[in-house]
Amino acid sequence: MSDAPIRIGHPDSGFEADICGCCDGTELATLRPTANRPNLTAIAFRAGDHASFKASMLTRLASAAYPELKALGTREDDDFSIALIDAWAAACDVLTFYQERLANEAYIGTATERLSVNELARLIGYRLHPGAAAETDLVILMEDPPAAEPDVTELLVPEGTRIQSQPGPDEMPQVFETIEPLETRVAWNTFRPRLTRPIFPDNGDTSTWLAGLPALQVGDAILIVGNDRGGFDGSSADTGSELWDFRRVISVEPDAANDRTRVTWDRPLGSVTPPGDAAQSGHRFYHLKDRASLFGYNAPHPRMLTSIQRAEFGYTTDPLVIALPGNPPPQPSPSRIVGSATDVGDWAFAHPGTGQIALDAVYKSFVADSWVALTLPTGLVEIYRILDAKDDSEARYGISGKTTRLSFDSSEGLTTFDNDYRRTSVYGGSTEIPFAEHPVTDIVAGSDVELGHRLTSLPAGRKLMFRGKPARVRFDGATTVSITAADGAVQALVPGQEVTLLASPEHIPFTITTRYHLQTDGGFTGTAVVIPNFMRAIPAPDDVSEIAVSATLSSAITTSELLTRLILENPLAAAFDRASLRIHANVARAAHGEGVTDILGSGDPSRPFQKFTLKQAPVTHRVAPTETGVESTLTLRVDGAEWQEVPDLHDRGPTARVYKTSLTDAGETVIEFGDGISGARPTPGRDNIVAEHSKGLGRAGNLRAGQLTLPLDRPLGLKETLNPLPATGGADPEAHSEARRNAPIYTLTLGRVVSLTDYRDFALGFPGIAKAESRWVWQGETRRIVVTVAGPEGAEVPEGSTTHTNLLNAFRSLGDPLVGVDLLSYAPAFFRLGLRVAVDSAHDPETVLPAAEATLRSAFAFETRDFAQTLALSEIAAAAHTVPGLTAIDVDLLARSQPPQTAGTAHARLVSHPSRRGADGTLLPAEILTLHPGPLQKLEVMA
Repeated sequence: MSDAPIRIGHPDSGFEADICGCCDGTELATLRPTANRPNLTAIAFRAGDHASFKASMLTRLASAAYPELKALGTREDDDFSIALIDAWAAACDVLTFYQERLANEAYIGTATERLSVNELARLIGYRLHPGAAAETDLVILMEDPPAAEPDVTELLVPEGTRIQSQPGPDEMPQVFETIEPLETRVAWNTFRPRLTRPIFPDNGDTSTWLAGLPALQVGDAILIVGNDRGGFDGSSADTGSELWDFRRVISVEPDAANDRTRVTWDRPLGSVTPPGDAAQSGHRFYHLKDRASLFGYNAPHPRMLTSIQRAEFGYTTDPLVIALPGNPPPQPSPSRIVGSATDVGDWAFAHPGTGQIALDAVYKSFVADSWVALTLPTGLVEIYRILDAKDDSEARYGISGKTTRLSFDSSEGLTTFDNDYRRTSVYGGSTEIPFAEHPVTDIVAGSDVELGHRLTSLPAGRKLMFRGKPARVRFDGATTVSITAADGAVQALVPGQEVTLLASPEHIPFTITTRYHLQTDGGFTGTAVVIPNFMRAIPAPDDVSEIAVSATLSSAITTSELLTRLILENPLAAAFDRASLRIHANVARAAHGEGVTDILGSGDPSRPFQKFTLKQAPVTHRVAPTETGVESTLTLRVDGAEWQEVPDLHDRGPTARVYKTSLTDAGETVIEFGDGISGARPTPGRDNIVAEHSKGLGRAGNLRAGQLTLPLDRPLGLKETLNPLPATGGADPEAHSEARRNAPIYTLTLGRVVSLTDYRDFALGFPGIAKAESRWVWQGETRRIVVTVAGPEGAEVPEGSTTHTNLLNAFRSLGDPLVGVDLLSYAPAFFRLGLRVAVDSAHDPETVLPAAEATLRSAFAFETRDFAQTLALSEIAAAAHTVPGLTAIDVDLLARSQPPQTAGTAHARLVSHPSRRGADGTLLPAEILTLHPGPLQKLEVMA
């Protein structure tokens, strides 16, 4: 720390006397100069050390100024006088050593002790930041208590309910506690968006969903009958109605998991709904599982009979026979053969009765009130409802047998089938299959979410948690469209391409198009303007991770179908795959730390400024929109009365029930009361001073999603917990190195945010913020302040996180309300690097190469880079040449990982963007350009 001794001329000689060199060895080695250049991390403040002090005193022994000492000629260390000089040199060495230490502790730029930095900062009203506790939203799943009364529906989860994290490798379990009471219900645990919707067959449809797993097979006959024809709602059936369709099945797709089946038929439906009307709910679907023929279809053809046999059946070439005298008519026959002079003809089909038919055999499945369809190969189809079905016998057309005689509700069209009875097919044995609700495959986005059931008493203002897979869509347009990134880069969206939908689609006013925020499988992110019909939702892949967002309920509406629609205060921040989405309404805020009670001791009015140290540390401080960015959880009571914490005790008054706190280097909190002049003294009593607070804070509480799963407290009905979102906002107590930067900044803002630089400086002093930048950005015709922030070690500060929300609220409360301000999390940007190096022959390349990579990563890490800081090729060379044994470099690749400048070439300079307005009008955060964390593209020794 100290410089080498500076020799100063003999005090008894002028400058000229030293020119000849005769006085060499007689110079004083002290006092050393204590002037220091600016920006040093440590200052030199020693007048000398043991050697220089001893040398100076020995020099004085020969000084003409002290003639009484000229007789002391020895310089041996074992001489008493020389030993005394040596002892005083040692004493001066120790004194100046500590003087230099104390001098360094007197300046905030060089102080190394937390106490020194703290006390220096307090001179300007700044206090070292105590740290902050992480917070997150906690989903609580309840169950009905075993002994609960039947009318018990609400269960209370009190404030302070503790939950412990499930630690990962090399992690310690962390305890969180709820910071608000929550009224819960089992019915609010988890609910789903509407997954199905009743959709009834309509003109042009080729498929539908049926309930259950019916025994349908490809080729089976089906019948869809409209209400007009069937009279299913109790009205009279219109037998002349054509609102029905007969089709054949071409595919059957069972969905056993959801107890439904998708059926597809051969041709689009023609007319099952009145023209111009919407699809009706009165349709019925029937499976015609049996097929029959008309009685006589298999009768022997009259050509196979002799003329005598035909005559016995009343053969005639004309159905009209006139009886003449002496020539009586033929005897009545159950069937006749009608032919012509050139054609024998066929049997004349005889109706068993009006609106009746006889089947070729007995069919038990053809019963009253069921449906039959008569068809011909020509495509002619007619349907009838059976009024009566009887088993009977028939003897016609030269054959006899058992039959089922059917009576219909109409005789329309039967004559046509009579005339072609051999080719007529009768489909019957109808079994009704109920329609199933069709699956809803649309994405879930926006501020209006319909549920699949009804929820009661869900209050407005309640926090909801949405978690599921991100929505996937397929572009089904006919031509390619463009995806435009915020920085203007463009990538094609081709027909059939599947992409991820990042946010709720935005309808563009006065057009038929919608703006979609998309991300390709290659990671390219941007917006595309597309007609909504061209974007089709598709199921999310199984290997996609879940996302989660929270939202606040504005109102819950019961629809005409007795379902619930959730109206949110703001649109969802993400778009979800409907099938995977879960919604939770038992959501409580939880913070790092657990509540404790400390009995500090007894008040003693005889002691001014009485101090106590909390036994359990650290005291939890939670992020808040205040000047310091946090608020303490400490509550102090003396004889049961609460006292208030103040920054200092100066001029507080003799009766003011106040106290101040300070932190030790060990992180312990010290409580100090007044002296009866500046703040009241605590009243006497035994163990009458009690502190209540939460303990626990710091970055250890920044947990990953899904870690808070171990309830330590189990209030009535609590089953399990989970945190779908990571815990954020945790910050360690301010280190003295950070205080050196932040304490002077405090004097610039003084608790208010006015100028452009105030926004940056205030953000830098906020817990959980490591870097900040503020800029004016034009948005249309207005100018806004855009503040870009980054967390410690390059962590992002996402919108909606604890730190983001409270910092933005602090800007608005401490700044000008008429100035628009936006807070953005920074955009990490990376560059790729490939180089070859020359290594000195005296060094081992196996050592130099790893050292070169470590040096480059350190030089271009997050901690050493700033917002919008460009990267020059010369910086790479300068950093690399600090490696011992490296003599030269050849950079083959220097390019950004993201546009622009992504080409594989050595750019002389890489850009890093400041906050700005994007091509689509959105505000974009500033970038910090760092070396890509992956392996270097190339690092090898030159050939």
